[in-house]
Amino acid sequence: MAMVNSVSIIGCGISGIFAALELKKHGVRNIQLFDKSRGVGGRLATRRSNEGKFDHGIQCIELDGLLNLPEIKDLINNNILIETQKTGLFVGYEGMTSVAKFLTKDLNVSKEFKLTSIDNSEGSMFLNFENGQRITTNSVILSSPINQSIEIITKSNVNINPAKFTEIKRLEYFPAIIIMVESENAINLDNEFIQNSSSGTFTTITDNFKKRISKKENFYTLICSENFSAKNFEKEYQDINSSLKKELDTIFGNKYKILSNHKWRYSTPKNFYPNDDSINIGENVFLGMCGDIFTNGRFDGAIKSGISIASKFLENEI
Repeated sequence: MAMVNSVSIIGCGISGIFAALELKKHGVRNIQLFDKSRGVGGRLATRRSNEGKFDHGIQCIELDGLLNLPEIKDLINNNILIETQKTGLFVGYEGMTSVAKFLTKDLNVSKEFKLTSIDNSEGSMFLNFENGQRITTNSVILSSPINQSIEIITKSNVNINPAKFTEIKRLEYFPAIIIMVESENAINLDNEFIQNSSSGTFTTITDNFKKRISKKENFYTLICSENFSAKNFEKEYQDINSSLKKELDTIFGNKYKILSNHKWRYSTPKNFYPNDDSINIGENVFLGMCGDIFTNGRFDGAIKSGISIASKFLENEI
């Protein structure tokens, strides 16, 4: 007889990971995480290119109020999270991906499993994946971006609270376009390794060598503004690069090359769920939702949301 998952967590970003860790800590068995990607961590993403390395999602982490969490202590004590010159600001050792890999080392993770729909029958739920797999589970936590979760629920046959679902459908994200550049020369940044701007085409420029991510010098990550990203998101990368050329020439003085681009369709929340740090929208089943859009749009908020939905499950709030 096939084993039934007690809890299936869809999305292996930081909120899903912490939901799993919290459930495991309290003795819940048969927890399975599923992610549509080939890796774990969501926007805790690191990429190699031309002998250098880039973080191309979250650039650094603020941990105000969470430093006493056992999992955070483990990350710091094992030198996976490295504190920068700014107290309370951390980066991942050799890249942000290392944080997710460390946290999931003892969890059950199935990669390249894209959930398409959920069926509910006689107290159990059946997860239908794009790869043809159909898995039975007792409860589900959706930690994927809200838009993806909404698409899954819309295609599903599962009992939900319609009022709560209506609230969730109001939530939206800004997209982000990320540019990874190798420069012949170093550029000066305002801070230790990162420069933020509230205006212009780029909101953030990060020096991955100074951040100790890349062993090769002058490898930069540039995050495009919300306005630029939204306006150009559907364009081909070649056209995007052409639109950025003038400003990149100004920054790097014509002595650079774009090594890679990346698009995050669901990057930062436009708005936030105002009522709680997570939500269970199931009726007679546990169908939880969590993520940074329920809190503050940051890494620490995603952690709080993951712990919140785990607490709801443990309290049998169904």
